[in-house]
Amino acid sequence: MNRKRILVTLGGALMASAFAMPAMAESPLTEDRIANADSEPQNWLLTLGNAWGHRYSQLDEINAGNVGDLRVAFTFPISSAFSGRDGSTIDTNPLVDEGIMYFEDGAGLFYKVDVSSGTGARLVWTADATVAKDVGGQTRGFALVDNLMVKCMSDGRTVAVDRDSGEFVWDVQRMGIDHPGSAGINLASESCTGGTAAYGGHVLVANGVGDAGTRGFLEALDSETGEELWRWYAVPAPDEPGGETWADDHNAWKTGGAGLWTVGTYDPDLRLTYWGTANPVPMFDPEFRPGDNLYTDSAVALNVDTGELVWYFQYVPNESWDYDENGVHFLLNRNVDGADRNIVAHFARNGYVYQFDRGTGEFLGNGQYVELITWTSGLDPKTGLPVEFNPDLQLQEYIPETRWHRGETYEDNATVCPTLTGGVRWQYPAYNSDTGIAYAVGSDGCFVVEVVATIAPSPDGGIDLQDGGGLYGFDGDFGARLGPESVEGAPDQAGRWYGAMWAYDINGNALVANYARDYVYNSGVTATAGGLVLTSTQDGLLMIHDGSTLDVLYEFDMGVPSRGTPISYAVNGKQYIAVIASGPAPGGDRANMPRGAMLYVFSL
Repeated sequence: MNRKRILVTLGGALMASAFAMPAMAESPLTEDRIANADSEPQNWLLTLGNAWGHRYSQLDEINAGNVGDLRVAFTFPISSAFSGRDGSTIDTNPLVDEGIMYFEDGAGLFYKVDVSSGTGARLVWTADATVAKDVGGQTRGFALVDNLMVKCMSDGRTVAVDRDSGEFVWDVQRMGIDHPGSAGINLASESCTGGTAAYGGHVLVANGVGDAGTRGFLEALDSETGEELWRWYAVPAPDEPGGETWADDHNAWKTGGAGLWTVGTYDPDLRLTYWGTANPVPMFDPEFRPGDNLYTDSAVALNVDTGELVWYFQYVPNESWDYDENGVHFLLNRNVDGADRNIVAHFARNGYVYQFDRGTGEFLGNGQYVELITWTSGLDPKTGLPVEFNPDLQLQEYIPETRWHRGETYEDNATVCPTLTGGVRWQYPAYNSDTGIAYAVGSDGCFVVEVVATIAPSPDGGIDLQDGGGLYGFDGDFGARLGPESVEGAPDQAGRWYGAMWAYDINGNALVANYARDYVYNSGVTATAGGLVLTSTQDGLLMIHDGSTLDVLYEFDMGVPSRGTPISYAVNGKQYIAVIASGPAPGGDRANMPRGAMLYVFSL
């Protein structure tokens, strides 16, 4: 290929451009490299750092003793994210392989840049997947596999780009199409809003927009061709296992939700991939969808080769507070009651940290990490289910005062904690495998809504979007009361939503430190061997915390809102911290922050 020439593929509406400089030859990212990413601490090869979802850097040149000397090594503008748009949201991080960095702008433009000098980013190529301007710009991650950069796009296409040349290898439409297993409703609303993963030699993509009245699914594609290998629907049809848990008379399963909009983890020995699923639809009106509503609000373990559901755990059957559980399910090994166990752990949006056996799904314990929980009085120590759960009921009662129903007003309803956006929604957690401490960020607080009945237009499925409660099943005002002072035990911040960071001892199943701030965290975290916890904030800060106390050790104002999660990598033995700042303004006194998209790289 002539690197000065622009190559246009008319049929796929794809454009790749490369520049007159030699690109470095890439080592294929094989299954073995993916499974053993920790053996390459100088690189950051997967969105979550490794297949187990640890987001833990073994680099320690930058540490608690010298982080105050951190400086900006270089920046790189990602202005393409705003071409013809009012903004783009990059909810993820770049990947780095031997001094070569890859990222995507949320609007379909892929970048390969050489950062090996440590003093700047030299553009090697860009490849434009040409996402229509009326499709929102957002990304939660892509995958490197073999010699490809692969991404499921916001318009439902999955594309693969050759890492050497920047040319497109394949382009397939996976969302918004008729499928033998689909329910045939709201297909046009299907979209990839989560990250793309590459496990077991396959590319994994998911429909993440269950809240639009679609039916969530996870799908495996052949990495060489993009052809479908299997598809698993998170909401079963009536004749499938779990279909009986949608006990209505109007086929609510067809618009049941359960989107998958973060990214999964993977155990290469068990060949199981672990994902979380979202809330049922309508989210606040369970009377529209009586039954447990499998497999919404669940942890699921699927065979990566076949798509077979090996085990699941549903956190809140017949849930109605928007406590979807898309947050990362990270993997670890630890001793439980004198025996070595393979664990999957999860910061649940409902306020608890859960642990399971990752081979069987056996519940192994929980602890609380948010300030206050009022939707249940606790979890059964044997099953992990809410103690109020009654398997004989199609409509669960839980705590009646905080289990809102049709016909009740704000005056009838008690406030629920945690808030619907917290604790951890999607924000990537981190796990320090040396100390056994896990870290997470998100928001805390409380909320209340008034339920409005959602209307089924016919017995054949669907939701009336013109009358009634629509896709959400409420009056549209969950900002009326956000944790009033009268909530017994509520923290000082209960009158509002606020940002929170948590440090949690996995071995002891207990919270060991927390940190609160005015603005919520909508990025994730990375822990390092230097005793640091890295994150960014929607009001534009790179923040570095002490891994033991969560005290703030370093702040840098990047000037634009940020939802990107920092990473750490090394070139020639020197450690760097990189973050992409991009996202909407946070509101409040920073509501007028200018939007932007910028790669920042820091070093000592």
